[in-house]
Amino acid sequence: MTDEPIQTPPESPPAAPQTGVGSQLRLQRESLGLSIDDVVAQLKLTRTQVGAIEADHFDDLPGNTFARGFVRNYARLLQLDPEPLVAQLATQLPVERAQASLPHLTEEATFKVSSGGSRGRPLQLTMTVIAGLILGAGGVFWYLQQPAAPELNVSTAILTLPEVSAPVAQDVPLTIASEMASDVASAPLAQVQAMPASEVASAPVAGSGELRLLAEQDSWVQVTDANGNKLISEVLKAGTERTFGGTAPYRIKIGNSPKTQLYLRGQRVDLAQYSRSDVATLELK
Repeated sequence: MTDEPIQTPPESPPAAPQTGVGSQLRLQRESLGLSIDDVVAQLKLTRTQVGAIEADHFDDLPGNTFARGFVRNYARLLQLDPEPLVAQLATQLPVERAQASLPHLTEEATFKVSSGGSRGRPLQLTMTVIAGLILGAGGVFWYLQQPAAPELNVSTAILTLPEVSAPVAQDVPLTIASEMASDVASAPLAQVQAMPASEVASAPVAGSGELRLLAEQDSWVQVTDANGNKLISEVLKAGTERTFGGTAPYRIKIGNSPKTQLYLRGQRVDLAQYSRSDVATLELK
């Protein structure tokens, strides 16, 4: 009788490691062709914070509450469902020290606080500080729940509309809207040029007000007057025309300037003179 060797079952291959939340966000960003600067401009984060998120270094962020809000807004920007990522994030967040529970006030203690006596003043001050902290934390939590807004953080060139007409410069080609904000900050000052009188006379005027906008294609527009009133801040759909007015000077940002027409008091403004990466930033008086 021969001894047969005992066969051991083959070892199962090790399970593939789960991709971290930050790695998933980075891969989606790269697949959409977005740079870190694009994310910084849209989410109002720093490059260090975006790098910490994509590297799964959540202990470098201000806290777990901020980390959840950052990831949720980042996922929405990249057109991902944020809930699975936030659920997975719970396994990657560092352990934070538990906060002490708020003191329970009895009816007698409440009366002493409201009576204004010398013994109740320390407790009154403590409750005031606690209430301020609760309100501040609630405001931060509300802000982090808001979706990312396409607000462009660009510098403004101060321009004055001249009285002498000058030739209109040709429009520059349209580029990707997400690459506009990083180049506008270095744009040089430019002078607004008016259209020839023959073109101004033929330009139609609709509604009332000093300013008139006409979008040939979808264009993001923001106009603020001298009193700080935001007259418009939205994406104008193709074919949309808006006429309005306020208190000059007007601070204007136009995201798709080659395909947007701007008129001041019936005179067309040449946007090509001070556009950078198809973003026009100016001030009209």
